[in-house]
Amino acid sequence: MRTPHPDIVVMSPDGEYLAVVEIKLTDTPDDHNGAVMQLKHLMTAMGCSVGLAVTGERISLLKDSLEKPHGESIAVVGEATLPESLLPPADDQWKGQRGLEFESRVQRWLEHLKQTPTSLAALPKDLRTLLGEPIINLLKLGEIRAAGPRWSRIAS
Repeated sequence: MRTPHPDIVVMSPDGEYLAVVEIKLTDTPDDHNGAVMQLKHLMTAMGCSVGLAVTGERISLLKDSLEKPHGESIAVVGEATLPESLLPPADDQWKGQRGLEFESRVQRWLEHLKQTPTSLAALPKDLRTLLGEPIINLLKLGEIRAAGPRWSRIAS
């Protein structure tokens, strides 16, 4: 049985989880609600107070105010549209594997935001407001990486 893990993590230099990211390719209400519930569970299990749920073209920011135990104070604090046109191409190794390709594109986009702070100004207003300086600072401080293996069809 596989242990659930987020798709992407942002790690501090000392190994602390700064943010966790859960990704679903489609954006049906069930997919989005499932991603948010899974992210809440992961945030609690990993001791992380910031999470992003990316479902299709919707991105939600979750934060834990730490006012209650066991993740009871984790809430969606904002949502925005993440147009597909903002996502860079996937790494070549994931081409043709839609879910993994989407994860790779989101990770590369987050890495771009980290490396190019001026790119925040070019984002649509709702996305710029959602991410803002606090989230961008987390990205700058940490290392953005896949949280687990992305199995290719060749390896499986």
